[in-house]
Amino acid sequence: MSSSSLESHRIAVIGAGSWGTALGAWLANNGHTVRIWDVDQKIIEDINHHHQNSQYFKDIELPNGLQGCNTLESAIESCSAVVVAVPSRVFHLAVNSVSDHLHLMDSGTKPIVIWGTKGFDSETGDLLSEVTARILKDRATTATIAGPSFAYEVIRGMPTGFHLASTNAEDIESVANMFRNKTSLVYTTDDIVGVQVGGATKNVIAIAAGIADGLGFGTNTRALLITRGFAEMNRLNVALGGRTETLMGLSGMGDLLLTCSGDLSRNRRLGLGLGSGKQLDSILEEIGQEVEGLQSARETYHVGKKLDVFMPMTERVYRILYEQLPPMQAAMELLAIGPSIPDRNR
Repeated sequence: MSSSSLESHRIAVIGAGSWGTALGAWLANNGHTVRIWDVDQKIIEDINHHHQNSQYFKDIELPNGLQGCNTLESAIESCSAVVVAVPSRVFHLAVNSVSDHLHLMDSGTKPIVIWGTKGFDSETGDLLSEVTARILKDRATTATIAGPSFAYEVIRGMPTGFHLASTNAEDIESVANMFRNKTSLVYTTDDIVGVQVGGATKNVIAIAAGIADGLGFGTNTRALLITRGFAEMNRLNVALGGRTETLMGLSGMGDLLLTCSGDLSRNRRLGLGLGSGKQLDSILEEIGQEVEGLQSARETYHVGKKLDVFMPMTERVYRILYEQLPPMQAAMELLAIGPSIPDRNR
């Protein structure tokens, strides 16, 4: 990939899982100097000694511009931007750590903190933008990037589209330019709520779609679930202050379609296992990576209940995961609701 960004940056990436590594390689291929850090130092050693992250990408040689760091301090020092790519359950911890080390960043520019994490805060149910605002206050330009983007395809440079959202209107295009190249379309928006709600809730609907496929239902059913799931996502989105048109784009409908239909989707695979009668622990062991929908289902369910948003599919996924509701019973309950309830965004 060749860069179309206007200038080269020194960027720290926090989290060397599949998504963090893909983001780091993407930015390095764009001509930036990228330092990546993770609590798992075996991954960092693999990156530095073999130019690989063999735990997630056995057949990919990482660019020379991506370097592993043994400490968070050495990753952040003199950087102008930090990209946080950790699971939502530890996001607040990562941002707290970044906050403690902002003074080490390039003093000539206002620090930029971008996150590729999707979900709600595991402790409070807050949007991640609320977490960053609470911790970082006005000491950094903040933004989030989301869209239909399997890490496996991003790291191979396959054409992909993204939404980058920030309330810092004067800086948003320069942040987006860090990511833009010939195969990556990055659209900007100030609707940071809508982009986050799409990224958090699509995982829950993907589990539902996988369950339906695991139960042996057809593509008609999957299309039904995706459409009704989108309506649930948008009801929550509007309740939180997001815009419907944002959810119609890449970070909403685009990511929803990918996650519900793509075979690389861990959330869909979790649903497939549940629908076919497997136990949750054995499914997670088989997948062998973080399944964000497991956390997102609980968070989304509780946020929806707090705001009194009608989310029957999310409720059934939550009950399947946490209350042992049989998947077929959940399906029959959803069908029994039907379209009879008024004003439910048919």
